Amino acid sequence: MDHNEVTIIGFVREIQDRGKSYRVGIAVGDEIYMVTLNEEGKNLLYEVGNKVEATGFISKTKNGLCRIDVSVYEVYEMDEDDLEEFGVDSDYYF
Repeated sequence: MDHNEVTIIGFVREIQDRGKSYRVGIAVGDEIYMVTLNEEGKNLLYEVGNKVEATGFISKTKNGLCRIDVSVYEVYEMDEDDLEEFGVDSDYYF
């Protein structure tokens, strides 16, 4: 893919990785970007369920999955529309 840094906006989700250690991905629409567990990627482990803007390098795995090596991210404050998109009952948060 691209060798330039790109920015994506999506929701941090827990990923089941064949019984391996806890992993996260960033869901952007129907696409999930597996997060490389570098320093910033490990920090995203604490942001599961949050909407983030993440900047980093994107690549494809041998299996055709998208992977992002995050260099920086920002957590967004979610609103009711975000919660609907994420599939969470807004009454839980508001």
